[in-house]
Amino acid sequence: MSLRVRLWLAAGAAVFFLYFFGLTDVGVIGPDEPRYASIGQEMARTGDWITPHLWGKPWFEKPPLVYWMTGLASLAGLGKDLAPRLPVALLNFGFLILFYRLLRAEFGRRAALFSTLILGTSAMWVAFSHLGATDLPMSAAFALAMLAGLRWHGTGKRRWLAAAGALLGIAVLAKGLVPLVLSFPLLWLGRKRLPSFLGPAPVGAFLGVAGPWYVVCWLQNGSAFVDEFF
Repeated sequence: MSLRVRLWLAAGAAVFFLYFFGLTDVGVIGPDEPRYASIGQEMARTGDWITPHLWGKPWFEKPPLVYWMTGLASLAGLGKDLAPRLPVALLNFGFLILFYRLLRAEFGRRAALFSTLILGTSAMWVAFSHLGATDLPMSAAFALAMLAGLRWHGTGKRRWLAAAGALLGIAVLAKGLVPLVLSFPLLWLGRKRLPSFLGPAPVGAFLGVAGPWYVVCWLQNGSAFVDEFF
């Protein structure tokens, strides 16, 4: 067996044990994970993918990305403990691949490899990849949005700005408006080309991803949604 094959096998084993091994050894924990799991399973049961319901009542504390992930996993036949967690673990795995590739394009292979290893083995990152919560999906989408924006700043290619807008929309679907505030450093970096941020590509991509749920949820629930969520 060649060295390359052994390295790939070792990397695969490390990924499995860090992110997928023992996902259901402990049931859903804390106050948030059981809520999110219940809401996602309720969406799968009722077919209402717009208004989150907790114990039969509308629940507008968070937007629906994690609920959708859990609901789809429930429809796929995953158990009540695995359905909230496996989608987050898979999302994390995909994120780390994209994280490495974007960093390699921007800073080179060595920096990308060490950065990915440091992040991917950090205790809290590993811990949150085992939870069906909003934190890791928001962090992953937001980080990719900022890296896409950095690629736009370096290359001037508008497709990266559109990608940044779409990824920021995913982050906003994961945990509300917090990512918009956190994106200020990217706006400051590109302040001399600020009109580009307001162009049809990034704004359209952002609104196309994040906007429909907010609009439809407001139409269905009116002021109750606005008052609680915002």
